[in-house]
Amino acid sequence: MFARNKFQYELATGRMTLPVAVIICLAMCGITYQTQTDLLSLAINGLIAYCLLELNTTFSLIRTRTTLHVALFLLFFAGFPFLHTYSHKQWIPLLFIVSLSCLFRSYESPYAATPIFHSFFFLGIGSFLLPQVLYFVPLLYFYMIGLRAFTLRTFLAGLIGLLTPYWIVLSYHLYTGQPGQTWQPFMALGSFPPIDYSVLTLSQLVSGITAILIAAICGIESLLHSYQDKVQTRIMLRILITTGNATLLCMLLMPSHFNTFFLMTLIVGSIMGGHLLALTFNRFTRIFLWSILGLWVCVCIFNLWMHLFNF
Repeated sequence: MFARNKFQYELATGRMTLPVAVIICLAMCGITYQTQTDLLSLAINGLIAYCLLELNTTFSLIRTRTTLHVALFLLFFAGFPFLHTYSHKQWIPLLFIVSLSCLFRSYESPYAATPIFHSFFFLGIGSFLLPQVLYFVPLLYFYMIGLRAFTLRTFLAGLIGLLTPYWIVLSYHLYTGQPGQTWQPFMALGSFPPIDYSVLTLSQLVSGITAILIAAICGIESLLHSYQDKVQTRIMLRILITTGNATLLCMLLMPSHFNTFFLMTLIVGSIMGGHLLALTFNRFTRIFLWSILGLWVCVCIFNLWMHLFNF
């Protein structure tokens, strides 16, 4: 089996996978470089990649030594030039993965209130950048049930964590005499942005369809093979798949925030892709891996052409 999937095995467990992905990412970002703020975008996504590495190291989401999931994230980020342009909303996926990491730490913990507080705290910070992030609050409470961390104490810890950034900002606004501005993110939830796909470029549409298709296949296949994982890992993988579905739904209903939710979907898809390709070696994964690489090359060339010639 491993002889037939030697390339996949070397890619999943080899030490050169991540360095090669980093070099490709830097090269692609260099080609599409426009302003100095692009460097900040690269730094943020570099931090996301590091958090992905730490997430697997801490919780063993992939039960083997691998950096494939990080390499997949960097390759897809590199191939989508519209993500290279800095926006303050790019901090949201970083806060998102830190929030998930804190949430996972609450699994069956007698001190779950502390990580739950931190998880909601980072989500609250993200809501200042994009109020629609607050739609994920009910999901976090739902995840706490599966993680066996839902109690009255953790419920209140989550609520306090979510409101703590607002209390800090309220102090500033009280000082400036504009306390009403503190609650603008909550008020913004009442006005849903129009569903207008005309705001999306052809590159975003092609990249989105390709990445969603790959992530969906990885999620389904990983779920089918997750019976070999520990109970804790299965719970966390289901949380990631549910989160991926939620970010996909937000991406479809709020195309004006496409880049933010698309990057969040890529984070989940990269983990699921790494889980599938690092642990499952059969005819399907061999064909699927080459299909992913072929699609990435085609989409990458297409996006570069659209970006460099401004179509």
